[in-house]
Amino acid sequence: APAPVRLIAGGTPTEAAVAQVAVARYADHMPLHRQSQALARQGIEIGRDVLASWLGTAAAEIRPVVARLREILLASARLFADETTMPVLEPGRGRTKTGYAWAIARDDRPWGGAAPPAVVFHYAPGRGAVHAQALLAGYRGILQCDGYVAYKGLAAPAGVTLAFCWSHVRRGFYDLARKNTAPIATEALQRIAALYALDAEIRGNPAEQRQAVRQARSRPLVEDLFAWFEAQLARLPRSSPTAEAIRYALNHRDGLCRFLEDGRIELDTNTVERAIRPLVLSRKNALFASGDDGGARWAAMASLIETCKLNGVNPQLYFTDLLTRLVNGWPNSRIDELMPWHWATAPTA
Repeated sequence: APAPVRLIAGGTPTEAAVAQVAVARYADHMPLHRQSQALARQGIEIGRDVLASWLGTAAAEIRPVVARLREILLASARLFADETTMPVLEPGRGRTKTGYAWAIARDDRPWGGAAPPAVVFHYAPGRGAVHAQALLAGYRGILQCDGYVAYKGLAAPAGVTLAFCWSHVRRGFYDLARKNTAPIATEALQRIAALYALDAEIRGNPAEQRQAVRQARSRPLVEDLFAWFEAQLARLPRSSPTAEAIRYALNHRDGLCRFLEDGRIELDTNTVERAIRPLVLSRKNALFASGDDGGARWAAMASLIETCKLNGVNPQLYFTDLLTRLVNGWPNSRIDELMPWHWATAPTA
């Protein structure tokens, strides 16, 4: 019988071994040098550079799957977007620079939507609007995001509607209230909490029902809140932190009120912020990605790993099988069957 096709041509690692390294690195946040040390304690001498080359090969192999996942998300009626810093080692210079991990995510479960949850990450060397435009090129729908200016530029083309994040408004008042020096901030938090309490009652209900409840019960609270904001702002010194927090809310009023018009919209962008959180852990443990290529590799791997987690799929079993199918010539015409939510039922040939 012919030898099985392997991801690492002429090498010894199985797809399961490569998958284990990938999941340990990108799901369990274990740096490659620590994985190499752990293997050495078992009598297996594999250097960090070798492990990195395995992951580079695997990332190249899964690229079409990640690209298709992005296409699927961009066809959604509503998406979340966010970005965060990613320290990146500059090759040959021995120092780090700041790159950025951008993310788009979908989770329709709060309104009973049938589309499976998913997230796609994109590494970029900067945080400018050009990178947001590249990630979301061609998107038409609702974009839930914070008030960062790069996202605001996406609203210029017809078909993109921005819905802003109440959690960001809340954060503006939280630290002030915690210091017990701003009673206005404390009241603002209480008023915002009332919106969240109402939304908790309708979580999981169909979008039409959510919209009806919000029109009847949330809209009066929101209108009263913004009237109260304007009244308080008139009494405060312009330079006060409380006034700044109020101005942020007033400047983003249209996008903050968008949830009243559409039951599919969430109050905040916590969905995508939760998806990005593993990067924070990885950032603490691994310190940096190895150059821009390392950032792109992280983005590809993390997209599939985090989508697995959102769909209750074991990422190590998924990656083992995914790599095996791909190196054995899985047809591109059937790439949708390799999405994490379809994977368990995908035929083997």
